[in-house]
Amino acid sequence: MFKNILLAYDNSDGSRKALEKAIELLAHNKEANLTVVHVTDGSEYTEEQGSEQFTRSLDVINTGLGSLEAQNLPTSYDNKIEDRHPIRKNKTGDQFKTVREDLESRGVHANYELLTGSEADSICHYAEEKGVDIIVVGSSSKTGIKKWFLGSVSEKISHNCSSSILIVK
Repeated sequence: MFKNILLAYDNSDGSRKALEKAIELLAHNKEANLTVVHVTDGSEYTEEQGSEQFTRSLDVINTGLGSLEAQNLPTSYDNKIEDRHPIRKNKTGDQFKTVREDLESRGVHANYELLTGSEADSICHYAEEKGVDIIVVGSSSKTGIKKWFLGSVSEKISHNCSSSILIVK
């Protein structure tokens, strides 16, 4: 049976249905580990420098801006290497609050991981890195032209991940 179960959770109807299926899988295997992941594009982070707060997407940080563009961005002026990088605080902590409360009320222990980047790529990379046996993901409600342009995360996961995938409708 499955030993390492990964639940992709974004508090949507599909992910709440996937949560129920993940709990069913756990009921059949008491030895299994559950990890709940949420993927963000990084824009929910804040940076603090003294008493001032700045908000900036991690995408901007990772674009390799030239010195002219980067000079207006806030940075730490401390000489310690670990302090040269902005302090990032996640404001999506509430994303796990409902799922954590739900699981704890049922006596289910889980690990929680916040990933950044593209949903499908981040989930697949994490699953491969951690040796996940099965990924449980909810089906999106995208249809028609929206699905054609954007695709669905569950569809991308099913094509790109080497782990088994359970798409819950």
